[in-house]
Amino acid sequence: MPYLRTAEVADILRVTKRTLKNWLRRGSIPEPQRNPSNRYRLWTLEDVEAVRRFLTERNGAK
Repeated sequence: MPYLRTAEVADILRVTKRTLKNWLRRGSIPEPQRNPSNRYRLWTLEDVEAVRRFLTERNGAK
């Protein structure tokens, strides 16, 4: 399974990396798995969809 980098996820969602990391720090979105050797986040398409659901709920789904 291919993993996405945090910067790629931010680009997909049209937010900054800082915004994405702030949401993670606040616990607004679930933390993705991390690579055990370097601790980089391993984003999946399912993780991206979870963030999209958060954005939809935050913006008041219509």
